[in-house]
Amino acid sequence: MKNILKIVLLGVVGFSLLVYLTVPKEKTQNIQKVDMNLSNLPKFYEIIGKDIKKDELFEKGSYIVVLNHDTLAVFKELYKKSDKKIVLIANISNTPWLIKNIAVDKELENLYSQSTIALINDSNGSFRRFFQVSDDAQNKYIVYKVLENTKIEKIYEGSVKKGALQDGISQDEQTKNIEEFLLNLK
Repeated sequence: MKNILKIVLLGVVGFSLLVYLTVPKEKTQNIQKVDMNLSNLPKFYEIIGKDIKKDELFEKGSYIVVLNHDTLAVFKELYKKSDKKIVLIANISNTPWLIKNIAVDKELENLYSQSTIALINDSNGSFRRFFQVSDDAQNKYIVYKVLENTKIEKIYEGSVKKGALQDGISQDEQTKNIEEFLLNLK
C-alpha cells in the first residue's frame, strides 16, 4: 500500500513539474511595433476545421477578432447571428505545451465544428505579437477591421463573463454578449 501511494505521489509531482516546465515564458518582451497592414500578417497559421484558401481569409472590410480563453466559448455561436466577414483568432499561445497538445486543439475543433466562421489557432503567438496583445485576460477580446487601404485598425475591446469556458454560460448571456459585439462593429 505504501509503495502504491509513493508511485501515485511521484506521478502527480512528475506531471505537475512537466506542466510547470512547459509553460511558455512571457512573450510581451518580444512584441515589436509593426505596421498593421495585410501584407505584414503572419504567413503561416493553422485554420481549425475549415477548407478555405488563405487568400480569402483577410479581405478588405472584414473583421479580425482576437479571442482569449472564455471568449472562445461565447463566440462559437456567432455564425448563427452574423453574415459579416469575420475571422476569429484563438489566442492560446500562453497555454502550457502539454495541455495545448493534449486538450486544446481537440477542444477548439469540437467548439467550432459547426461554425462557418474561420478560426485560426494562434498556438505559437505570431498573431498575438503582430497585434501587440499584451493583456491575456481570460474574458477579453479585441476587434480589428481591415480597411480599404489594407491597413488594419483596432476598433473595439470587449469582455464576456469570466469563467464562461469552465463554468458554462447561459444562452441569454451568450446572446447578450454576441449582440453587444455586433453593435460595436463599425
